Amino acid sequence: MSHVAVREDSWVDPGSGRRIAYQVWRPEVVRALTVIVHGFGEHGGRYRAFAERLAQQGLAVAVPDLWGHGRSDGRRGDLQQLQECVNALRTLTETVWLPETGLRRYALFGHSFGGLMAISWALSASPHLSRLIAQSPLLEAGFPIPQWKITAALWLAARWPTAPFSMNLDLRKLSRDPEVIRAYRHDPLVHNRMTAGTYRAVVALRDEVLARASEVRVPVLLLCGTADRIISVAAARLWYSRVRSEKRRILFSGCFHELHHELAQDEVLRLVVKWATADVV
Repeated sequence: MSHVAVREDSWVDPGSGRRIAYQVWRPEVVRALTVIVHGFGEHGGRYRAFAERLAQQGLAVAVPDLWGHGRSDGRRGDLQQLQECVNALRTLTETVWLPETGLRRYALFGHSFGGLMAISWALSASPHLSRLIAQSPLLEAGFPIPQWKITAALWLAARWPTAPFSMNLDLRKLSRDPEVIRAYRHDPLVHNRMTAGTYRAVVALRDEVLARASEVRVPVLLLCGTADRIISVAAARLWYSRVRSEKRRILFSGCFHELHHELAQDEVLRLVVKWATADVV
């Protein structure tokens, strides 16, 4: 398949004045637009290979760096304004990327924390959003967080919200591919911290999307690995059980957190392309 060139650019949110860096892949013939929302602590550049493969299937792919991540504005690990960030991404998508592709609608792919953000985005009921793909969505951690850390984070959130905490991720649980782990460890744009205020905001958003799951109106595809120990698959299944729109759930036996970096990646790619283009005539 032919290589699809990537364009790197940035956009300034008119509401906050904060810059969002992004990458866009646009094939010669565009079937659909898919926006990828990355996980916490990483950045859009880690989706380069996945995005290029999607583009080779005719999808225009836009991958922003969230505030506080990658090359976008903000203190690393500090993303307390979650809804404002979602609103900015939606504005960027619907005023820049959609017009560039000449399309009227787009699909949303959110991974891990990006899955939580994408679910919140879907609750905005945008008429331009066609479909949602939630891969390993962060609706609860898949590993125990010490109670002292939770208590300290919530206490500090009200007094020193930018106080940083280590996320203590076991990187070996991201993927079974040792090269993926090696690249993650040495990536200068990756970080392993979350501020107290961000943790409080994540918990609040988690509670909201679980409570409002029945309000999701777009078709939902949920993808999870049964061996995922980064997020709680049980929490993802609980959210899914409350969704009332068209939906499909695929569990990949023995797979870890980053399904697009697992042995199942070809099947993940096929499912994402099929779901994102389901409404294309």
